[in-house]
Amino acid sequence: MAAEPAAEANGIATLARAFATFTASTRRLEQEYAALRRRVGELTSELEEKNRLLAASLERERALEAAALRQSRLAAMGEMAAMLAHEVRNPLGAMELFTGLLLDDLRSQPEQLRLARQVAAGIADLDHLVTNLLEFTRTRAAAEAGGGRIDCAAVADEALRYVQHLIEVHGIEVVRTDTAAPAIARGDAALLRPALLNLLRNAVQAMPAGGRLGVAIARGAADVTITIADSGPGIPPAQREAIFAPFFTTRVKGTGLGLTVVRELVAALGGAIEVESPAVGAAFTVRLPAA
Repeated sequence: MAAEPAAEANGIATLARAFATFTASTRRLEQEYAALRRRVGELTSELEEKNRLLAASLERERALEAAALRQSRLAAMGEMAAMLAHEVRNPLGAMELFTGLLLDDLRSQPEQLRLARQVAAGIADLDHLVTNLLEFTRTRAAAEAGGGRIDCAAVADEALRYVQHLIEVHGIEVVRTDTAAPAIARGDAALLRPALLNLLRNAVQAMPAGGRLGVAIARGAADVTITIADSGPGIPPAQREAIFAPFFTTRVKGTGLGLTVVRELVAALGGAIEVESPAVGAAFTVRLPAA
């Protein structure tokens, strides 16, 4: 009879050991399962990240292909525009010369003089368009440091003379502000002149009923700034970056090349252009390295 309790105790002990082994095994399985779930989660995250990177890479590749296609089309258009511009410029120059002579002959005939001035203005617009096309298609080499000197005040005066007729027609007041120190920049004046002319024409066209045109030149420690400001309707914030893109325009008869040409010319001079549009008007500031 005494053997029965001992056997029962041994059975309970064996059962307890088996239960403990089962519990430990279950705990290890739970830990391994949790680790496996974590690893699956990590692998899933890695796969999602690789899929995202692959999708982004494919999107970049498609964007690059589209950009290359646009560039090839622009290059073909540029070649054609340059050929047409060269062909148009010669007869246009002759028309401008003869119209100038006609204006001199008609000074005593006000009505005929008014009509002739309209013709002259149309020819000037065509010449400006042709110039922008040529500047847009021409490859510009970056200006070498110290390679030339630009009297910014003199170039601004020359550009103002080109648009003097438009200023008078629209009844615009010109406010000129120059720094006391000579504003001499590095580079080629032939690059700066068409850039300022484009900015001045844009400013005048923004004020068809008259207004105020500000031209300010300042000399800093390392740069020269030329600011052309108008009192027109201004530029909406959403358009302040787009205005420099080729062929972007808000005008019915605009080509959208003027500001693109300005930015390219200023960049070729080693400078930069900034635009601000407060409550009234817009202001474009050209920054050039000082000589």
